[in-house]
Amino acid sequence: MDKIVFSTMDGRYQIAVTDTEVFLSVWPPLNGGIPVSKAAIIQDLKNKKLLDFDQEFISTVIKEAMGMPALIMNCLPKKDGRYQVTITDKEVFLCVWAPVNGGKPVLRGSILQELSERKLTDFDQAFVFNVIKEASGRPALIISSSSIEPVRNISVKVRSNRLEAMIDISIAKDAPTATISQLADKLRDAGVVYGIDDCILATLTETRFAQNIVCARGIEPRNGEKAYLKYYFDADSQGRPEEQEDGRVDFKETNSFLCVEEAKLLVEKVPATPGVSGIDVFGKEILPKPGKDIPMPVGKNTICVDNWRLYAAIDGHLHVFLDKRINVIPIIVIEGDVDYNTGNIDFKGSVIVKGTVQPDFCVKAGGNVEVCGNICGGTVEANSIIVRNGIQGMSRGVIKARERLVVGFIENATVYADEDVIVSDFIMNSNVFAGSRVIIEGRRGLIRGGRISAGQVIRAATVGNKSGVTTELEVSINPFLKDELLKLRSEIQKDETLYEELDRSISFIRKQGVERLVAVKRERYKKNEAEFQALPERIEENRQRITNIENLLRLLKSGRIRVSDFIYPGTKISIGSSTKTLKDTLKYVSLYVQEGEIKFSSLR
Repeated sequence: MDKIVFSTMDGRYQIAVTDTEVFLSVWPPLNGGIPVSKAAIIQDLKNKKLLDFDQEFISTVIKEAMGMPALIMNCLPKKDGRYQVTITDKEVFLCVWAPVNGGKPVLRGSILQELSERKLTDFDQAFVFNVIKEASGRPALIISSSSIEPVRNISVKVRSNRLEAMIDISIAKDAPTATISQLADKLRDAGVVYGIDDCILATLTETRFAQNIVCARGIEPRNGEKAYLKYYFDADSQGRPEEQEDGRVDFKETNSFLCVEEAKLLVEKVPATPGVSGIDVFGKEILPKPGKDIPMPVGKNTICVDNWRLYAAIDGHLHVFLDKRINVIPIIVIEGDVDYNTGNIDFKGSVIVKGTVQPDFCVKAGGNVEVCGNICGGTVEANSIIVRNGIQGMSRGVIKARERLVVGFIENATVYADEDVIVSDFIMNSNVFAGSRVIIEGRRGLIRGGRISAGQVIRAATVGNKSGVTTELEVSINPFLKDELLKLRSEIQKDETLYEELDRSISFIRKQGVERLVAVKRERYKKNEAEFQALPERIEENRQRITNIENLLRLLKSGRIRVSDFIYPGTKISIGSSTKTLKDTLKYVSLYVQEGEIKFSSLR
């Protein structure tokens, strides 16, 4: 005997809506079908805008699934009464629907006004009132063919935004169609005078029935654009390693600080626009909504000009606070070491390093630099440099102070200072060059090995050692300052010549028209223009440096070396053009030049 297989059947439901009530019927699934989903029923009710129901009761109806209608709502939304006037070739019918759930009934005046506008007057008013009262929703004959005249009904509607005018046309068969002039008169009577489409009006003369036909359009106003800020620095580049031309990344150049110079343009505001006025179909101006202004992000050490441009008031680094305020900070504070976390530092202001400058990293500052730890094989350039511990040059570190250097000790390093080098402990195996004085006085006050050069005075407690390590002491005009002076004068002469050449070239190109240049030449022109603008500042900086060096050299006095303890044999002494290598140990001496010969006298 063949096995009988029954097909599965999913559960189903039905929502029935009457004038006042809503019923839900749910049928169960058969043979393992899928039951009705509560979510599907609730979504269906919401789509029908039926919201006042009990979800728990619906869950019960679904669970029972009896297939019987269950009342789930007995109060539906209000619905006002409505009516419709229908005109045929021979008759006029009126159909009135009653309100639902307390809605407003149809007003007699509304029906009488429409009949009057359509020139339908031959009707029994009492009968019409009775049709309104009954509101059965069935068409009622209110005018027979004997009294109907050919009807031409033309009405004009204007949208609330006054940008579109529409025409409704209802013309009986026995009446002639409307003409363009008649349609234009209707528009004019409604006040519509702008943006009328004559082609649409011509098309309407060929029809007897049309609704909501747009026949006139105004011009919509164009609102103003909001002001916005144009930044002249790339905030996203902060902390991002510098990519070289060959694609490699230099992790020492991480741009940890966005450094700017005084008078640097930081932000420019592109102002809001007022917008463009529109015109409505009545021919009147529609004012646009002007764009919204935004405040300038003025912060510390910035200058705002005419609420339009923001400049840096000092040399410093940028600190952007929540995109609402831009500050220029004159001092960079490194909380730890200068290493791969910070990258190299190149800053116009001053720098404080709470930790150590690690090997092969560089700190360059236009102001001063203070290092709370050590400088270990790194490079530091600044006006004045203070190192709380010491300099461990590791035979590669170079320190350059445009004014003075104050440090605990110097070991295996090369140090330059335009003025003084002041050391509190010792200098070992280092090359130290000072424009004025080298003073090593403190715990040991020791100089051992290397070369110490000063323009005026060298003071120490002990020089050399008993084993005769080679130590050179030199007091004379700093040869490096002389070389720099000659180099600066040569650079100024070259820059002045280049400035004149670029001035002639740029003037010629501007007369010919920059826009005529091909891409390669235009790019070259931009580079030349940038260099032309930078040259005056560079020339002025070099002139100022020359003045400083000349003043420094002018103040130098005759040289002297003062040793408050021992100076050991093997020490080479140079004062001016005189040179002498000590063969004996001296103590408490001052060395100087007299009549071209190095002499010494006791400090006691």
